[in-house]
Amino acid sequence: MSNFLCIFAFLEIIVDLYYKVMKNRFLVYLLFAVCSSAYAQNVSNVAFERHDKEVTITYDLSKDADIRVCVSIDGGRYYGGYIENMAGDIGKGIKAGKEKKIIVYDLPDLRLLPYEPDSNGFNASDTLIRFSVEVDDGSVDIKVNNMKFRMMPVPGGTFTMGCTRPGSAKHNYEAEFPTHKVTVDTFYMGKFEVTQRLWKEVMGDNPSRWTYNDSLPVEQVSWNDVQMFIARLSQMTGYRFRLPTEAEWEYAARGGNRSKGYVFPGVDGDPGSVAWYGMNSGNITHPVGRKKPNELGLHDMAGNVWEWCSDWYGEYSAEPQLNPRGPKHGDSRILRGGSLNSPSWGCTVSDRSWYQPDYGYGFHGFRLVLDSVEEPEEE
Repeated sequence: MSNFLCIFAFLEIIVDLYYKVMKNRFLVYLLFAVCSSAYAQNVSNVAFERHDKEVTITYDLSKDADIRVCVSIDGGRYYGGYIENMAGDIGKGIKAGKEKKIIVYDLPDLRLLPYEPDSNGFNASDTLIRFSVEVDDGSVDIKVNNMKFRMMPVPGGTFTMGCTRPGSAKHNYEAEFPTHKVTVDTFYMGKFEVTQRLWKEVMGDNPSRWTYNDSLPVEQVSWNDVQMFIARLSQMTGYRFRLPTEAEWEYAARGGNRSKGYVFPGVDGDPGSVAWYGMNSGNITHPVGRKKPNELGLHDMAGNVWEWCSDWYGEYSAEPQLNPRGPKHGDSRILRGGSLNSPSWGCTVSDRSWYQPDYGYGFHGFRLVLDSVEEPEEE
């Protein structure tokens, strides 16, 4: 009985708080506006007010940045494309400051939601609106049916491939030597590992072992399975997706032209802040993006699931290389990044693994690459 009374008292508090908040329209809008992701702290305190066809969005900006905005009208489940024809603190070179303001008039998405404010000025349908104000980092969102996934720019450059800091991890394997100079061209890489939700949108099934959340990385997929997925996704979107080469993968994991020379993707020392691995995973996969990104804004480049690369496995050469694609033939395809059961040294930026391409092991996943994000021409 005492448990029932506690629950009842708690519900009374929630209901009372709800009505207090409903009386203050600004607080409601603040609650239902959306900041950009938690790891991107440049934008904060996003709020909006709607007056029929006109919407005023306010936000704080901690550093000068390029700003873009998109909107959801279904409570944040799906966001449309970035909004054009806005006025105010939007676009290139926005200066840092408090209460930056953006004004948009007659936004087509909002025409689907009635504007019928009550006597207190509260419009119930506004609780479905989410504005995402974010720093424009050059990334591109690709739409597949009713979902989107993000591709991050990786500006080309030259780096030293292989184990550049022997002794920094407990083990370094012969396959990581000799080190050699590699140059890669600019490309775009998935911000996250391919999720089960995206796989299901494209393939209609889910081969994964752990399925408690659609944002988990897909796993138990072979290299050959991934090729079928990529072909179908490319057909659905018009973009020409592929797997990263091993050189592209390592360059991106190291942080590309923003690299700080870390042993793990984005950190030295304990990889626990950037990776779900043998010491912290609980022996299960975890939703993508819960760990800190590396210098390029890429998440889970270490741990969670191994990531397939396009290359056949082969020994390194000390000769400098330009956009290497690995041996022409082989028995096993490259895997990178470690997984949920890897030791720390299996999560370094230079660690290599390989496996038969026709077998989908329980810890094998992948992420996507594009050479160009120019919108495909409609046929």
